[in-house]
Amino acid sequence: TLTSLNFAWNEMGNQGAQYLADALKNNRTLRQLDLCGSQIYDLGAEYLFDALTINRVR
Repeated sequence: TLTSLNFAWNEMGNQGAQYLADALKNNRTLRQLDLCGSQIYDLGAEYLFDALTINRVR
């Protein structure tokens, strides 16, 4: 069961954030996500916000 992801400082950018968001839409067990320094800006943050809202991560 996936409960934690650490993508800190990997420079994924907005495109990577979109791919991650698509993967997270069906995950119900994630509790911790570290994206510090991943060069994600407004658009990438929107992708992730939408995905995490859909999957109801707490």
